[in-house]
Amino acid sequence: MRDKSQEPCCLPLKEEFQRSKFSLFHDDPGSFCRSQWQKSDRNIIWLLYRWILAAFFAGGVIGSMVDSFNDGRWFIYLTDWGFSLCFYCCTYGAIVATIYFIKPSYFGLGNRALKIYWISHYTTSVLSMLVSLVFWAALSTTMPEEVGDLYNLWSHAFNSVCMIFDCFMVAFPARIAFFIYPIAVVIVFLVHSLIYYFAGGTDIEGNRFIYYALDWARPGLAIGFVCASLALVCIFSFVAFGIYRLRISMLKCCGKTQEDPPAILEFSKESSARRV
Repeated sequence: MRDKSQEPCCLPLKEEFQRSKFSLFHDDPGSFCRSQWQKSDRNIIWLLYRWILAAFFAGGVIGSMVDSFNDGRWFIYLTDWGFSLCFYCCTYGAIVATIYFIKPSYFGLGNRALKIYWISHYTTSVLSMLVSLVFWAALSTTMPEEVGDLYNLWSHAFNSVCMIFDCFMVAFPARIAFFIYPIAVVIVFLVHSLIYYFAGGTDIEGNRFIYYALDWARPGLAIGFVCASLALVCIFSFVAFGIYRLRISMLKCCGKTQEDPPAILEFSKESSARRV
């Protein structure tokens, strides 16, 4: 058996470019329901954390829609797409954790609900970092009066902070190959912005664009923004993978190893017995 402790540091990165890494199969379904750091199979603190995080984003999304719905224009911004994804992903994760807490053997190998959660968590984490960087680096100067607004901080700072922290807390891996999912969301948004422009849509101030940098009346600027956004998604996909590898390294430094809990081992044995 290969001793993973003797592997060169670049080997995990090299292995990420194998075709198998595009697969959504994972041999430990329980890792989507637990924290990397919990000792027992079930942990009430982890369950409370998941629901608190879901409630945090629920409060932000609901409060923002009440305050800034603007005849439906709330839905045209990537910020609000990303913030809604944070709410969806964290609520989904809380439900998964609750089901697992009640019945650890509920989720089997190849469970579709866990695959959806894996995709949504990875996509949300990458997009939250993208939204935060793009806003603070490029857009905040165009709206200085809103920089200190609570919702602005909630959706452009707390979103990425919370999702990055959550990446350190979960127990499932991050795959570089999954960059295709946040890329798909960004492409859908860009197509939406183009259709919105040609349909005569305006932002809350009456401008013929959603963001100044995505003004299709200036195609050079808009295309440059598109290319930069797609490049940043790829970069943040590496960042998400780096956070995962750092989490594993921290786990090893604490003298712990990733092991299947008894419930999962028992489920795997039962599944194998049924196949025989």
